[in-house]
Amino acid sequence: EAPLSLVFERTTGASALLISLIAIIATLNGVIVQTIMASRVLYGLSRQGTLPAVLGHVSTTTRTPIVATVLVGAIILALAMAVPLRGLAELTSLITLTIFSLVNVSLLLIKSRGEPAPPDTFVVPIWVPGLGLVSCLVFLGVGVL
Repeated sequence: EAPLSLVFERTTGASALLISLIAIIATLNGVIVQTIMASRVLYGLSRQGTLPAVLGHVSTTTRTPIVATVLVGAIILALAMAVPLRGLAELTSLITLTIFSLVNVSLLLIKSRGEPAPPDTFVVPIWVPGLGLVSCLVFLGVGVL
């Protein structure tokens, strides 16, 4: 049922438990990163006036957007309890690819305006976000099928 752990065990001679522990730690790290990223997106959109101002509130103690983080945590908890793990993993992948697609579209729009980049900004050729968009759309198409 776990071919990667079997390969790991046969290749290294180490227990398959080790690769399982590594996978658990990597998964938890991914969840933390996604939670932080999502709460910061809500915070940023709130500060721009797109979302309610309460999501832009920053704690004076922790210097973090507590309300946005709690909201994202509650959404994650609700999804984790309501959606089977496989469906949740697929949904997470689709959402991530959609966000990356939108980022690449934004970069293409910014580059198409022809405005010079601010000083000390990392600049890529236009084909980079173009290729990023195409690859995200391909993976989205494969994931949907």
